[in-house]
Amino acid sequence: MSAKPAFFRIGLFISGGVVLLVAAILVFGGGQMFRPKITMETYIEGSVQGIDLGSPVKFRGVLIGKVTQISFAFTEYDVKATDGLFNYVVLFMEINREVFPNMFNENLTPMLNRGIEQGLRVRIEPQGITGLNYLNIDYFDPRRFPAIWPPWKPQTYYIPSAPGELTSFLDSINGILREVEKLNIGGISKSGTELLENLNKAVVGAQVDKVSADIQTLIQDANSVLKKSDLPALSAEAKSFLAALESSNRDLQKILKNIEPASRLSPAQVQQLMNGLTATATNLEQLSEEVKRRPSLLLWGTPPKAKPTPKATPQATPNPKPQPSVQPARRPDRDIRSDK
Repeated sequence: MSAKPAFFRIGLFISGGVVLLVAAILVFGGGQMFRPKITMETYIEGSVQGIDLGSPVKFRGVLIGKVTQISFAFTEYDVKATDGLFNYVVLFMEINREVFPNMFNENLTPMLNRGIEQGLRVRIEPQGITGLNYLNIDYFDPRRFPAIWPPWKPQTYYIPSAPGELTSFLDSINGILREVEKLNIGGISKSGTELLENLNKAVVGAQVDKVSADIQTLIQDANSVLKKSDLPALSAEAKSFLAALESSNRDLQKILKNIEPASRLSPAQVQQLMNGLTATATNLEQLSEEVKRRPSLLLWGTPPKAKPTPKATPQATPNPKPQPSVQPARRPDRDIRSDK
């Protein structure tokens, strides 16, 4: 007789397993599950090879989130086939709020718009040589990577993308190859060959030996002429000439310095100066005429004008008292015949 199954033990075992599973989920993934997050999206024109679900999202090299969804623009939005963004790849990113405390507490659209104007872009960067890539959010030159605005309203916050380094490098290589294809390599090679052939013919027909001999003769003739010429005397004369030229140059500089202020006169000042010179010439001419008539004018100048003398008025004088006339005493004549 078979034993009856212990349903109680089986149920207890299953319940214990479920409890352990829930506990493991809470321990290892509960933090990620209940962590505050924010979703953003971007649109990639080229290939997203190396980007998968869960690929890291970094801001200037710091891990801030991961890729949560990869899709196409024509599946997520009502896009016409004629639109430029029809075949773009849409990447949804999940950003951890804890990395930016007190930043995501309100609407981020104004802040993101200011960052986009300053060059905030999403670019695919390689993770070493493993072939895996990650999304890097950073600031780039907005003139080199202008922002692409979609014609629809994004489901989440939107950040424009920029071509990755590898993509830019490959685009540059492709551009160089296209320019090289435009070159006429065959024609250039043919022209170079013809140039070398013509150059060879010119060298052969130039008689290099004869030209070299003529050059040697010319050098010898020049040496003989130099030996016959009196170089020391010529050098002394040249030095004296240069000294005289330098002195003349200094005099000319002085004259130019004196002339320079006059060159800055206005027409009115020049007219006034000419009027003064004319008046001066007139005065000099008059002075010359006066000197011709009166040469003494140079020594004595013009005599001063005589001052008018006042006329004397007669005055009444009192009659003087008559003075007695005094006759001089007459000396008696001496008799020269006096007795001796």
